Amino acid sequence: MAGRGGWGRKFLGGLTLVLVLGCGVVAWRERSTLMSWYYVRSLARASDGDRERWAERVANLGETALPGLFNCLAQSDPNVCANARAALERMTHAWGVGDPRSVELALRLAREFGQFSPAGQRQTLDLAAGWFRERGCAKLVPSCGDLLGEAVGVGDADVRTAALELCGILLTQPGEDKPLHQTQRLVSDALRSGNEETRLRAIRLALHPGLVEVLKQVVELLGDDSPAIRRAALLAVGPAREVVHDDQLLPCLHDPDPEVRRLCETALGSRGLRPEYLELGRLLTDPRPTKRLQVLDRLSESTELDPGLWLRRLSQDPSPSVRVAAMRAMTQQSFVDLSDRIDQMARTDPSPTVCQLAQFYLNARRR
Repeated sequence: MAGRGGWGRKFLGGLTLVLVLGCGVVAWRERSTLMSWYYVRSLARASDGDRERWAERVANLGETALPGLFNCLAQSDPNVCANARAALERMTHAWGVGDPRSVELALRLAREFGQFSPAGQRQTLDLAAGWFRERGCAKLVPSCGDLLGEAVGVGDADVRTAALELCGILLTQPGEDKPLHQTQRLVSDALRSGNEETRLRAIRLALHPGLVEVLKQVVELLGDDSPAIRRAALLAVGPAREVVHDDQLLPCLHDPDPEVRRLCETALGSRGLRPEYLELGRLLTDPRPTKRLQVLDRLSESTELDPGLWLRRLSQDPSPSVRVAAMRAMTQQSFVDLSDRIDQMARTDPSPTVCQLAQFYLNARRR
């Protein structure tokens, strides 16, 4: 019986020890949770003078503090969001930007990005941009690309500015793992922004070799309301002859801004366009039909120009009278047969009168 009693006392003693240890673990966890809540709450309320002290304390908590910091980034108060960023900066600096924990944090920020306030989104993007001032940041490029993808379509001007800043940084990173798809989407969206500075930033980014498709969209900004945008667009697409055709630049010769007109002439000249072609292009795109008709006079005066090329282009003029004049000149050509274009005009021209005249000229040639 004594043996059994000893065994029972040992069992009870062991059970007590387990309970005490269990309670200690629970108490420690509760203490950690309570401390995390208190530190993050104090950080959120900290002034500029107290920010460093509380950011350091929160950063020392490590990943335990992340849910609370994410909640801070969802707040509309810019100061609260700036405080949260300060703690995250210290945390990742302590880990090292190449540490798996930093990579995982970047991925989590991308997943939660849509839940953050505009102020929180801007601080998140600025935080990511700051990572690339440190060594070993190459591992963060893909996850920061996900951040850019989440920023596409955000209407806040400050958030877009921060996203474009991060975009420019990612495009300069070495290696082949640049997030080109996300940057294309972001820059393409920024080109349509109502903010002039945003459009200017997007034009500059579109010059990156990996964004050729986006550079084609810059052509649309040659007709922008802002002279500054039109100049920047012309400087971007002017040298890119393999992307933008000469014809797409010709209307800029009549731009109301003299600097745009000068830049256009320079761009076309650098492409090898001779003065006589430049003058014909100027006439061909003049907003006045009477000026466009002068192309016919220049063709009759020159033996260096290809009449077929220019007459075909003139036959697509928006003015019916100019198209009729071009068609009449086509019938008088003895060195080049343009009957295929006259036949097309007889069938598809939007003006019934032009269609009838084209058919008349075709019948006359057959007779």
